[in-house]
Amino acid sequence: MMIIAMREVNLRSVDLNLLTVLQVLLEERHVTRAAERLHMSQSAVSRALQRLRVLFHDPLLVKSAQGYSLSSRADKLAAELDMALKSVTRLIQEPEFDPLSVEATIRFSGIDLDSWIDMPALMAQFLSQAPKLNIDVSSMPADYFEMLAKGDVDYVVTGIGPSKHLGDIHRIQLGESDLIVLMGENNPLASQSLDLEKYLAAVHGFVTITGKGPTYLDNYLSSIGMKRNVALKISDFRSVIDYVEKSDILFMLPRALILPLIKGRKVVLKPLPEEIKMPKVNFYLYWHSRFHQDPLHLWIKQKLLSTRRLSD
Repeated sequence: MMIIAMREVNLRSVDLNLLTVLQVLLEERHVTRAAERLHMSQSAVSRALQRLRVLFHDPLLVKSAQGYSLSSRADKLAAELDMALKSVTRLIQEPEFDPLSVEATIRFSGIDLDSWIDMPALMAQFLSQAPKLNIDVSSMPADYFEMLAKGDVDYVVTGIGPSKHLGDIHRIQLGESDLIVLMGENNPLASQSLDLEKYLAAVHGFVTITGKGPTYLDNYLSSIGMKRNVALKISDFRSVIDYVEKSDILFMLPRALILPLIKGRKVVLKPLPEEIKMPKVNFYLYWHSRFHQDPLHLWIKQKLLSTRRLSD
């Protein structure tokens, strides 16, 4: 019994456009009519047919008394080609997105998150429009950009920019804020103007975003030969109010983040001394390239921006 070995096909050498020409040729069984349907010249379709015959090692269309008839190979191809081209079309076509049926877990991180995104309002939209979504929210300090790169989190809100993975991370600005000094009403400095000497001599705390330190202000002070007395490092913006009300600790914080927390509290806001006044901080929503064009995440970003809190 003779066994015929199958020829190995290198898809990189195959022009897939030829398959759409082949489909019409097999349906019309006529070069001129196929050219009309394809809006191609007759000579171009004839050249395509010659290439197809080389590709398939078969005449495909065979002359007969009625014009052309299909070869045995072409007859088998006709039954499979339509399904194959539909599969390729589905592969390339943008997937349909239905929020009601999507099932996924979306993870948010950032100690500034609630200050810029109304997460309860966002959750209400998810529950009504995408009830099978699971939401994981963390305000713990961390290396957020490393988490984005590893796929441990989907969205980050922070005022600190990435130092690496720059080409893989996208962002959109949520707002900006100037930096102020927060202290308690009973702090001796509350009734005085805050100059650089008094500021450096005071006791300071800071809120860490990465879980580490020092802050960029401390790095700047060090670069000009100065130092402040940092006695406290915490990871929660909300607790700073209790600290300044009950002690003489000062915090430097973004005004937009702290204003919603101080209503009715015994605190005072003061500008930084002119010598160390910092530029405004821009806050961004960050996400990774792997989800940049994903239909679910395009929908989520739309919802995130619709529940953005606007700074004063």
